[in-house]
Amino acid sequence: MRLAPTHSAAAAIAVAVLGVSVPAAAQEAPVDVGVIKRSDKSVVQKLLYSREGRIEFGGHLGWMPFDSYTTTPIAGAHGAKHFSEEWGAGVSIHGGYSLKNFTYRQLESDAYGIQPDAYKHLLGVSADAQWSPIYAKFSWRGKKVLHHDIYGLAGGTIAIEQAMMPDGTTATSPGFSLGMGMRIYMDKDSFIKVQIRDDVLIQKRVKTADTQGTFLKQNVGLTVGYSRLTKGK
Repeated sequence: MRLAPTHSAAAAIAVAVLGVSVPAAAQEAPVDVGVIKRSDKSVVQKLLYSREGRIEFGGHLGWMPFDSYTTTPIAGAHGAKHFSEEWGAGVSIHGGYSLKNFTYRQLESDAYGIQPDAYKHLLGVSADAQWSPIYAKFSWRGKKVLHHDIYGLAGGTIAIEQAMMPDGTTATSPGFSLGMGMRIYMDKDSFIKVQIRDDVLIQKRVKTADTQGTFLKQNVGLTVGYSRLTKGK
């Protein structure tokens, strides 16, 4: 069968294109991207929100729910100096108002007639070192990407507490603190701070010195706060 002139011309053009393009593709050299440094593989993306060299200040609200006889809402202020993205030093001060919990009310009821030797929390001051080894981000409902970091803290603390018995004696108790938290960044200059902190106190009680004068008490606080950062370098 003989091809029409137009069909013959089209076939000739196709053969010519294939004959040129195939060898050209086969001879194409690979793209040189250069040498990848070890530092280039350390993170997927450089952090967007930086704290290095900046001072943090803010306020927080919280709750101490785990005492045997009391439940205590707290409010306070905090600040920190961030020496690097990982390391910083912070201070915190808060006041509290302890309320009798269910166990306390049950013990002092007519059924038992016992008044527990409980101390209500009035004031706490602490200073600590902060280590932030994790910086990450997550997506909220697939619409907004939130950047955050996770940190741990350790330091010293002192608390003033008062007996809930009628004598109202006070105790000034030193101790140490351990905790961890998360900073969720709103923008480059502010973040929401969620934290759990355990203040372990060495509490000396004058009114029970004859039987047991020293007690080990834990004040575990859950707080949510807002922080601002001063301008960076």
